[in-house]
Amino acid sequence: MGSKKEANVKKFLLEIPEEIWTKWKDKVPRSISLNRALIELLEKEGEDED
Repeated sequence: MGSKKEANVKKFLLEIPEEIWTKWKDKVPRSISLNRALIELLEKEGEDED
């Protein structure tokens, strides 16, 4: 069985046009993982809705 932390994580496969993905990932500093950068983007978008 997975840990409680894993139960609170949403996992899914994204289908993104390669050109859009490449432009975005090339802007992410190498010191930040693409996963972390995507989470930060989603958090920011979620805050804008409030």
